[in-house]
Amino acid sequence: MDKKKEMVFNLNNFLLAFADLFDSKKRAYISLNIAIELNYDDKKLADITSLALAYDLGLEALKDFAFLDKNILKDKDILEIVDFSDKVASNFEFNKNSINKKKELLEFIDESLYKKDIKEIFIKLISKTSFHLDLENSNEIVLFIYSKLNDFTTVLKFEEILKMTIKFNSFVEKSSTIVEKAELLANYFEFEHKDKELFKIASSLQNIGKLALCENKKNKESNIYPYYTKIALSQIMQFDDIVKLCKNVEERLDGSGLFNLEAKDLSFKDRLIISLVFYNNLLKENLNHDEIISNMRKDAKLGKIDESIVDIFDKLFIK
Repeated sequence: MDKKKEMVFNLNNFLLAFADLFDSKKRAYISLNIAIELNYDDKKLADITSLALAYDLGLEALKDFAFLDKNILKDKDILEIVDFSDKVASNFEFNKNSINKKKELLEFIDESLYKKDIKEIFIKLISKTSFHLDLENSNEIVLFIYSKLNDFTTVLKFEEILKMTIKFNSFVEKSSTIVEKAELLANYFEFEHKDKELFKIASSLQNIGKLALCENKKNKESNIYPYYTKIALSQIMQFDDIVKLCKNVEERLDGSGLFNLEAKDLSFKDRLIISLVFYNNLLKENLNHDEIISNMRKDAKLGKIDESIVDIFDKLFIK
């Protein structure tokens, strides 16, 4: 493995990190249980779990994901299992005493148009008390998934990982150009290949924590989302450097940010991504380049962001 170009990667470890943000654990648990009953091989078990975890992104977005079998998105049987599991998980709250909803589940199954074998297997599954108890316990779902899946950890190029992470950025923020701007900056400062790609990956994931606040639009636009981004990304192996960048995007040089870090605590890359996110946020408010730079200069004068970086943005991002 070339550590300057590649990273150890496990797709299910990666996707489970976002499972709480997407509320996808139950869907994955149901899909995996059905697949086990159908005697799917180890690779299919891993892939159907990955598909269930990432299903919210849409099949088109998943074409660049590192599934073990690239044809999984064309497998009608697997797609039907995941869609069935999605409908069940979406229509029923598996909280305390969910076993009492067995009658409602049976009615749902009876009225659905899914394949007979899928419905029969699910009826068998919901007859087990342990199945309901697992669905009520998020931690048990994770333990179950890891206990049933073989380890298909691999090595991927940074560019291959970016192709996946950028789909999350697009899900949170449609028509985002932050990754393109991150590349412009990395090229301008002549970052080494690894630093450049990690900076781009961090730029693509820095806003993922907003999904934890999506029910409240006011909170979604607040500066607390990096806390939830940190919680999610910290679960992904080899993502330490990415986590450090992402968690600091709402910091300010005067210590007024989320984690109250000051100028002395923030690296150059921290300052760069802070300014990049600042620019991106103002861009979403439909301000033009000159208006954005004017706003940034005001904050730079107040000692919140790096004035020298604002000068570079003014030259680099002007259209």
